[in-house]
Amino acid sequence: PLLYGYETRTRASVQIQQGCDQACTFCVIHTARGLSRSFPQEDIVKQVRHWVTSGYKEVVICGVDLGDYGTDLSSQPAPGPLEQLLAELSALEGDFRIRLSSIDPIHLSDALLEFVGQSDRFCPYLHLSLQSGNTMILKRMKRRYTSEWVDERVAIARRLMPGLVLGADVMVGFPTETEEQFADTLQAIESLEICYPHVFPYSARDGTPAARIPRQVDPTTRKRRGALARTLGQRIRERVFVRHLGSVVSVLVERSVRPDRYNGRLTNYLPVRVEVGERMVGKRLPVRIVGTKPDYLIGEPHAAGIL
Repeated sequence: PLLYGYETRTRASVQIQQGCDQACTFCVIHTARGLSRSFPQEDIVKQVRHWVTSGYKEVVICGVDLGDYGTDLSSQPAPGPLEQLLAELSALEGDFRIRLSSIDPIHLSDALLEFVGQSDRFCPYLHLSLQSGNTMILKRMKRRYTSEWVDERVAIARRLMPGLVLGADVMVGFPTETEEQFADTLQAIESLEICYPHVFPYSARDGTPAARIPRQVDPTTRKRRGALARTLGQRIRERVFVRHLGSVVSVLVERSVRPDRYNGRLTNYLPVRVEVGERMVGKRLPVRIVGTKPDYLIGEPHAAGIL
């Protein structure tokens, strides 16, 4: 597996899969990185076990097309190879959580959502490779799902994963995108309650079908739409923050920002800043949320002890 993310010794990442078999009209990954290739399950499990015994509290599972994991490892792959890998990882001994990185909504199967939702190992956070909230634009991107599919999958995920927080990749200004179609994307960000939209204006890539579409959206419009989507994400984030006021939560302390002041995250990935009088990096701390800032929650230690 490809290893990275050692910046805090609280979180480690493993890339379980590389490349992509899809051919989205705006993307060059399938030509630049080749077809989907999965790392052997036993190698991934061995590495994660090493991290956990070394004291890491969170392992992030990454891939270019994460949900495609394992389909290339056998000529007749067993059903649910990603779920099989996650089951073996979740069965490892130790005090750690698992978080999935960006995943194509088409891979949010009932089996995957039910497995993740029923296990305390998994963080209630999903980052969707959404791209657009308009089905026609998704079709022109050659994505494999509709806006209705995403709505249904997220509704199931929220039912199975209480406290779920969502992030998403959002592309604005794709060729032919009208103001009405862009409004559908804003509506999707709002209705899905995407706290962390990773918004990027469309940029033509040489050799891609999208670059040859005559009706390109002008750069000024793309920039404006990107700003609107980011602003909406900020408003949603602040609204979600307010809902956490007064709650007592477990915070994984990640790093010190100055003596006695630390940054950490809830299990659902929301950031928290807390003051505590002892070194706590890498520990879980019970915290009461007492305030909010635009980009993080403010917490105070709730009681003596470490979770």
